Amino acid sequence: RRIEMTALRRDGQEFPIELAVTPLKLGQTWTFSAFIRDITESKQAEEERERLRQELAHFAHLNRVSTMGELTASLAHEINQPLAAIVTNAQVCLRWLMRDVPNLEEAREAAEYIARDGKRASDVIRRIRALVRNTGSEKAPLDINQAIEEVVHLTEDEALGKGVALRTELAGDLPFVLGDRVQLQQVLLNLIINGMEAMSSGADGVRELLVYSRLHESNQVLVGVQDSGVGIEPENLKKIFDPFYTTKSSGMGMGLAICRSIVENHCGKLWAAPNDGPGATFQFTLLTGGERCDA
Repeated sequence: RRIEMTALRRDGQEFPIELAVTPLKLGQTWTFSAFIRDITESKQAEEERERLRQELAHFAHLNRVSTMGELTASLAHEINQPLAAIVTNAQVCLRWLMRDVPNLEEAREAAEYIARDGKRASDVIRRIRALVRNTGSEKAPLDINQAIEEVVHLTEDEALGKGVALRTELAGDLPFVLGDRVQLQQVLLNLIINGMEAMSSGADGVRELLVYSRLHESNQVLVGVQDSGVGIEPENLKKIFDPFYTTKSSGMGMGLAICRSIVENHCGKLWAAPNDGPGATFQFTLLTGGERCDA
């Protein structure tokens, strides 16, 4: 049996120890063997790992909020559309009901539109709240294509404003992956925003961002974000994932580091490669739902 407890050094300072006690039988007599080990270093290492984990979670939350802040105008437009439709249909409904002979059928139809647009606005707000909340990992079977479509939908207006053609190529009948929807959508959101920025700062030309998914090997799903921007210098392909490394004047340099950490926590891999033509492609893999992930 192993027990953790504290002991005193000669100077009176407490330090953690591990006491291992093993019963031994010598003939007809029982005795005990005890082993005491100083675990100060292992405890300090454990505390340091926990501190780094908490710091990473804090940076991940800040990065998520910062990224959502960049989409403020787009998100406002996304919410205003169903709200404006609700107001319009409410006015139409009232007009039908205020006639000398109320047209109940038309009023009912307008009320149905109100309910539909109300749910649409609620769904937008729910997705935004999910993406900016600061919670632990909640892995569950996930339709990765649906998660991709939700993020793409949130960024469509931003892409339009930057003159970017945003399109998807999502493989059908993909197996579910085991993952945290919010964390994986944060990865996608970062990669899409980065791709748009890479194209907005580059030379004139076709600005196209492709988000795709496909089966990768027998037990993995691959997701890619391909842009036609300025590309990545070969010597920077590894450095871009280092914490605090950034080429942006106002960047924290944590976005891609957090993305890689999230993907690796899902037992996947995230990497970047230059395109044959302009731009770069970021890809990451995820285990399918039937595979075990011990991360």
